[in-house]
Amino acid sequence: MTPFQNVSRLFKGGDMPITTIDSHTEGESTRLIVDGLGDIPGSTMMEKLAYFKTHYDKVRCLLTKEPRGSREILAAMVTKNVTPGAAFGLIYMDAKRYPYLCGHATIGAVVTLAQTGFLELGEGENILLIDTPSGIMEARAFVVEGKVDSVAILMVPSFVLDTNREILVEGFGRVSVDLVCTGGFFAMVDAVKLKIAPVMANKDQLVTLGMKIIDAANEQLEVAHPSRPDVNTVDVTEFYNSGMNNEIKKGKAQGCGMVIYGESHMDRSPCGTGTAAKLALLHHYGKIKMHQPYLNFSPLGTCFEAELVNAVKIGPLDALVTMIKGRAWVTGLHQFVLDKTDPFQQGYMV
Repeated sequence: MTPFQNVSRLFKGGDMPITTIDSHTEGESTRLIVDGLGDIPGSTMMEKLAYFKTHYDKVRCLLTKEPRGSREILAAMVTKNVTPGAAFGLIYMDAKRYPYLCGHATIGAVVTLAQTGFLELGEGENILLIDTPSGIMEARAFVVEGKVDSVAILMVPSFVLDTNREILVEGFGRVSVDLVCTGGFFAMVDAVKLKIAPVMANKDQLVTLGMKIIDAANEQLEVAHPSRPDVNTVDVTEFYNSGMNNEIKKGKAQGCGMVIYGESHMDRSPCGTGTAAKLALLHHYGKIKMHQPYLNFSPLGTCFEAELVNAVKIGPLDALVTMIKGRAWVTGLHQFVLDKTDPFQQGYMV
């Protein structure tokens, strides 16, 4: 017998394991919870989210904080669908909060669930509906030779709430922000005006500044979703390149950016919600048109293909639907346990 043949001994004196499948989407990790918690009750995704917060917040802490996770981990819980015809639901979480929507994690979930056989997909384009706390999302999984090559998702509508709002940021001074909502509110900062490029060399400076901007925006500004009163805080800073790159790559306009959220985390991917917020803002300023292909690059050099595909209304506000397309890869299968004598029952952050 090898030391690992009777693996159940690991769980003696502790809880049964929580099983996750990890992946990365264009460089950004997703920890997908697939077993160990049972069904999450609720007739809507917001009800399921509320139940998870009340009963399983310790699981969020366990999987996204040290020593099992880190501030770089975004986790998502797979749930039963609440909308007829939807394939599944997702509850998103990180070391600080529960985002209402995450584009990269949705792409990662589709690839993961297809690779494990949970989703039965055919060759070519497959259309899926996915329930999220922000509403129903349409995903298109493109299968080539039996494997998901890429996933496109229709993001929830994005709208510009306000522009050129000046805030006073501790230790930095005055910063002008634009307020855009894609599921949650973004403080958008023009990197050209800031004179700090959103590149890896400036990561530490922009992560610190981004978190301060989130705090300052919530202290000095008010935001409110016209139809969802629970969405009333700024949760993300996005440093974006307002100057459309004159170089055209593969016939598409392009730009770059850096998204900061959670516990001082820099998104390694181009960020799905961030890409949608960026395109809505660029359209507002007349820098991009409907159906104009756009390549949005991350600080790592990976990219999402994106375009504005539809105009809708959210209450009295004009809003735009963005389609983004990216790739994801499964990186590991994990079973997490918590011994009752472990001093870090809720994890920790340093």
